[in-house]
Amino acid sequence: MPQDKVNGKMTPIEMEMALDEIKSNLHYMIQNNAITAQFLKAKYDNLIQAGFNEQQALEIIKSRPVYE
Repeated sequence: MPQDKVNGKMTPIEMEMALDEIKSNLHYMIQNNAITAQFLKAKYDNLIQAGFNEQQALEIIKSRPVYE
């Protein structure tokens, strides 16, 4: 085990590699967030249309996983 790794924390090199991975996937992550937002808005609107009031619909959205 490397000497600079304490309590399971990432080493500076591991952190740099993780950040590089995030940077290389950032475009896809942003696209995913946009799609997720559209999905949640549609789900909220459909709950309202089904007869739930705004507060009920919001609570349902908040308490359920994004993808069921």
